Amino acid sequence: MPPSTLPIADGAAVIDLGDAGTVWDADADGGPAGLPRGWGLALALGLVLSLVSAVPLPEGVAEVTRRPLGNGAFQLAGNLLLVLDSDRAPTPVAAFDTGDGQDRWTYTPDGVATLSYAASAPGAGDVVVLWPDLCRSGTTGTTFAVDRRTGQEVWRASGVPVRTAAAVPGTVVMRSLWSDGCGALAAGAPTGGGLRWQALGAGGEPRWELPVEAGTRVALDAAEGGAAWAALADKQGAISVADFVTGRRAAAGAITAAPGDLVAAAGDLLVIADFVADPARGGTVLTAYRRDAWSAPAWRVTVPTGPASGRTDRFAVRPCGPVLCVAGQRTFVLDPASGATRWTPNVRADLAAAPGGGLAVAGARTLTLLDPDTGVAAPARPGWERLGADADRLLLGTAAGEEGTLLGLRAGDGVSLLGTVDARLTACELEGPRLACATDTGEVVLLRLATKD
Repeated sequence: MPPSTLPIADGAAVIDLGDAGTVWDADADGGPAGLPRGWGLALALGLVLSLVSAVPLPEGVAEVTRRPLGNGAFQLAGNLLLVLDSDRAPTPVAAFDTGDGQDRWTYTPDGVATLSYAASAPGAGDVVVLWPDLCRSGTTGTTFAVDRRTGQEVWRASGVPVRTAAAVPGTVVMRSLWSDGCGALAAGAPTGGGLRWQALGAGGEPRWELPVEAGTRVALDAAEGGAAWAALADKQGAISVADFVTGRRAAAGAITAAPGDLVAAAGDLLVIADFVADPARGGTVLTAYRRDAWSAPAWRVTVPTGPASGRTDRFAVRPCGPVLCVAGQRTFVLDPASGATRWTPNVRADLAAAPGGGLAVAGARTLTLLDPDTGVAAPARPGWERLGADADRLLLGTAAGEEGTLLGLRAGDGVSLLGTVDARLTACELEGPRLACATDTGEVVLLRLATKD
């Protein structure tokens, strides 16, 4: 099937996001014509605070405890708040009860292991896994699994865990050169050494093991719910697929990728991006195949964008909510069924699904939600910043007084107020009725939301 060109149709939705960059937002503090910048935000906050003063805030949030954080990390894991003192080697991990804030246990690995991340092991009951940041540690790294109830070590494995989909049982650990895990995989570059995936059960029992040869280009599934598979291009360009549920590797028909192509695994799509097939327009030809239907492409389209600054790690094809996002020099939002362009913000912006079905700029604190089908922005909420989210809720915050933060949950086009916290919050984790938030003074504060009886 010959490549097709999909220009932006006249009248298509185009969002002007200002100068190209990695973060964008509407001009939230712009005011009426003739007023200095900042008046729009001041008036909006004045309105919020006047409403708050007129109607008492609901007692929707209560502080349980706060602990020193420094340059460390924190994570909610079931009934625990885990605080990792990542600047120390070995890294101590302290666990606090989310009900009363009391100390439960402290785990410190032997040797000089540093730990930067923690997560509940999917489908592994009371096991919590801890692992390092490869880019920070400069080592292959080790994953440690501890019992959530006691803090006792259950197992350890060389490598770091893959964020897998809910359908993948146990923990999949990847062992590789630290440089491959830190950068080569994300850039789609050939690995400098071999790597190995190993699936472990709750008690550390091996389920399967899958080696990958040096020089392979590895594309982990970029589905927002976690990876279920990976696409592999060997030195000759032949494509195979590794299934994280079964641990099996199989050829993807006769599909091949040229040395300059980028291979992407995006949900149920395998996409090969050819950056030089249309040099006159400076575009990229995307050829998509459905998993387990390798005999013919599902679609092939040309998008008028390529890698930013000529680097393949600045080009990504990934699911974002119900659509497919292509982010290079510019971003294009495609229909995953046909590859047709739905809309573009006309600059580079990494988009991700937000609770309620909208799209948001990945990693951006300022709040702008876009309709996945049209790109139309929802009404702005001046002064409110995104602090965190789970599958169903979007947590927002705005300054309250000199040192406080007013919390709210996005509700339709408005904000449902929760209450105030005596700290300036920078980022939060949500898990059920519990919140854990970092403050601008190097602490982590554990909060409890009011629940309906």
